[in-house]
Amino acid sequence: MNWLLPALIFYATLAPAQALPRVMSLNLCADAYLMHFAAKTQVVALTPQSRDASLSAMAETAQSYPISDGQIESIAALAPDLVIVSSYSDPLRNRLIEKLGIPLLVQNAANGFGAARAEMLSLGDAIGRPRQAAAYVKQLEAQLAALKPVPHRPRILPLQRRNLTVGRGHILDEIIALAGGLNVGRQISAQTMGRVSLETALAHSPDYILVNARADGFRGPDSRGMEFLTHPALARRYNAEQRLWIDNNLLVCAGATTPLAVETLLSQIRRPSFK
Repeated sequence: MNWLLPALIFYATLAPAQALPRVMSLNLCADAYLMHFAAKTQVVALTPQSRDASLSAMAETAQSYPISDGQIESIAALAPDLVIVSSYSDPLRNRLIEKLGIPLLVQNAANGFGAARAEMLSLGDAIGRPRQAAAYVKQLEAQLAALKPVPHRPRILPLQRRNLTVGRGHILDEIIALAGGLNVGRQISAQTMGRVSLETALAHSPDYILVNARADGFRGPDSRGMEFLTHPALARRYNAEQRLWIDNNLLVCAGATTPLAVETLLSQIRRPSFK
């Protein structure tokens, strides 16, 4: 009988590994995670937005992945083993997917890295890639740890179209803090997002204003919503060197893009002309 155990081990090594679940994403945040730690062969489809450079920092990588329009007919034809949706996804479509016998995994658009970290790990478990997901999380954590915040605590006011600023709990609030800055929006709005008048913005006298476009993109209003950001009084007080920017594709959700967003902000604050 001494031969039995070695024989069992030998035949076990010949047995095929359990197949990974075939995954479809209807969640833009999950698209980035799948491109980083899923096996490429298990990705049935990403969202069309994954190829949109204005929304996805990984648009170029996404070109090599299949996409789906997300219609129930397409989902049925592709027959994935798992569909990743958002908390704001169409509930009727979700019910129809479940009626097809396809499990759903609901993930939010995380506003903070801690929440994103938990979602990356849970996604890794769901798609049979826990070690790869954990390794990716460690990589992101290492990137963040390597980004040293500025010591002089600049006061930064995020401003967006239609007189909006952001407070506690917004993705920008964490990015500013990780860069070593103070979010002046917290003093203005008790909500995640709130309106701010031009007079209030100027009265708080932040060191910088932060917008989600480059300074050269504000030469003139392209809609009524832009009039606030291009107002002459704001332009006189904050020239191009006093306007920080982070592209919108780094602000869709925390997680994969958080280190790059923080690095983008730090690189501007540290420039001699910005001090």
